[in-house]
Amino acid sequence: MSAGRVTAALLCALLPAACGGGGGGGGSGPVPGLTCGGTVASARDLVRFDCPAGSGSPIAVRVMIGETTPTNIYGIKFDVVFNPAVVVFDPPAIEGDFLDQDGNGTAMEAGTQSNDPGRLVVSVTRVGAVGGVGLTGAEKTVVTLPFMGVGSGATTLAFENAEAVDPTGTPLAGIQFSGPVNLTSP
Repeated sequence: MSAGRVTAALLCALLPAACGGGGGGGGSGPVPGLTCGGTVASARDLVRFDCPAGSGSPIAVRVMIGETTPTNIYGIKFDVVFNPAVVVFDPPAIEGDFLDQDGNGTAMEAGTQSNDPGRLVVSVTRVGAVGGVGLTGAEKTVVTLPFMGVGSGATTLAFENAEAVDPTGTPLAGIQFSGPVNLTSP
């Protein structure tokens, strides 16, 4: 095999979107002009989706958290469900500035399973024997999730199995998760 083919094969393995792949979708390639809408306004104790102003594919959907009553949030976990015939998760997810706001370490996982491509499982948590955090003032980003359009149509992104937990792993009842947002491909 030539050096050029080895380089191309390595590039395709590391960056599937560069070779016509991307996120494991079932479509024929990226769909331009993906739009997002239907977001709710920021509110106290609310985790919500936030859409970019423009369109494109991939599109970076942020998960935001507003000012919080609890001051001991240690982790946030949720599933995002969507129609994989319209969009796919286009890794990597990008951790936001909420849980590490005091400089303590965090860990994040975000991925789909081959047997359930329409479910993105996300977990962001602080690491070690440290307390949790809260938020006063402007909302912050929990995580940014890129989605690639792979087929024409519309789908919703909706939270399932969502909770915020304290340092002992106990769910914080005061934190709520917003309703879905809509992604549309031409």
